[in-house]
Amino acid sequence: MNESIEFDVKTSIVDSVTDLFDTMLSMEVKSSEETQPPSLEGQRITGSLGFAGDVEGSINIQVTNNFAQLMAASMLGMEMEEIETDEEINDVILEVCNIIGGKLKSSLHDAGLNCLISAPSITIGNDFKIETLRMDRYESVSFRCQDHIFFVEVCLKTADEVAPEYEVQLKSIDINQFKRIDIISTSGDSIIELFDTMLSMEVERTDKTAQSSFDNLVITGVINFAGDVRGNISIQLDYAFARSSTEAMMNKKLDEIEGEEEIKGLVGKMSNIIGGNLKAGFCDSGLNCKISPPSITVGKDFTTKVPNMDRYERFAFCYNEYDIFVEVCVKIDEDTQTQEHAESKTDDVVDNDTLEAEGRENPRDDHSVNDEPEAENQLKPKDNAPKDNGSYNNLDSVLGIPIEITVELGRGKMEIGELLELGHGSNITLSSLEGETLDILVNKKLVARGEVVVDKEKYGIRITEMVSRMDRIKSLQ
Repeated sequence: MNESIEFDVKTSIVDSVTDLFDTMLSMEVKSSEETQPPSLEGQRITGSLGFAGDVEGSINIQVTNNFAQLMAASMLGMEMEEIETDEEINDVILEVCNIIGGKLKSSLHDAGLNCLISAPSITIGNDFKIETLRMDRYESVSFRCQDHIFFVEVCLKTADEVAPEYEVQLKSIDINQFKRIDIISTSGDSIIELFDTMLSMEVERTDKTAQSSFDNLVITGVINFAGDVRGNISIQLDYAFARSSTEAMMNKKLDEIEGEEEIKGLVGKMSNIIGGNLKAGFCDSGLNCKISPPSITVGKDFTTKVPNMDRYERFAFCYNEYDIFVEVCVKIDEDTQTQEHAESKTDDVVDNDTLEAEGRENPRDDHSVNDEPEAENQLKPKDNAPKDNGSYNNLDSVLGIPIEITVELGRGKMEIGELLELGHGSNITLSSLEGETLDILVNKKLVARGEVVVDKEKYGIRITEMVSRMDRIKSLQ
């Protein structure tokens, strides 16, 4: 990185991790002198997210499965044995990754580097290693909590003007097709043409949908999307096939390929091309997004998940006896959906008012047999840039901000004429019945339910039911 934009990454990570565990998990952590990730036995979990913009890179948080359970129990206010599902553990790791990544994003902004963060993902398994290629800055910080050690790894570089891989343009993108986001067709064509033009290999689509056919070492390349579209696209293939593909690409014999860097480089280039072309399709549809550098995972036993996406598309290809799997997990950014919905409503009102004034009917109200049904998970374009999401600059300051608490007694409806007749002594009937619990709202979001009490001549409410701690934290964002 350039000297003018350097800042203390390690201190930023240490401060945010320490604050997070103290304020949200009630756990004391200290930075450790460990310099390498521990040799972990059994299952471990890694939360990851990517940076895209003026600065590119990734952040990975690696913990053992036992420590992940302890973290989940602390955040949710439960005992470890009360944790019933893996989803509860995964949600906590994702939230921790999002908060720490958001704090680092704020530090990058303060250094004059504007960037976006992708949706976090989870990698779970007994045997895998994650690496982001060709970075300028690598930082690995270890922490100790009780008898547990965990690591936070950060890889960063300033963005190139145009990455060489992006100049490899495959087929021209059909804009009309991308308004319906035909992910499988477009990405599938990219894969077929990629292997044909780069490696002179003819690959074919297959009906396989699962990646369980891999029994040996595998390698996966991942590109993250950030902006109006969030999520990622990944390509996974057998390591032996990746090695032979590198031989074909570099015109070298297998015994002349030294180490893993050349193999990882090829998979990274493949990821950049298919990710860049899918990004171009999103942008042509009006969805402004950026992509992160490729992240490479090598191992024999792991699975990667990106929860809470709108679209999951998985498809497979084959070349001789080898399988190639491509997976796309994407969603429209929540702020983009809200803005698009508001603009659509405004347009409807304007159109209806204009048409009524001109004595014409709105063609949108004419549901003819030629109308196409709206795709269930169709991604919608947007012209405005996304709002900043996920910045946690100072947890202590955030936790000290006063917020308004509202108790809702009930709701009701009346005609305007009845409203005008209200006066002293009038009764208003609400929907809630006597003895029912009342909703307690923070920032207009439900956090608990309770019953009315009177204490020292002041009304109050006794909490009888709490929304989960994780949901309460999310409701404040």
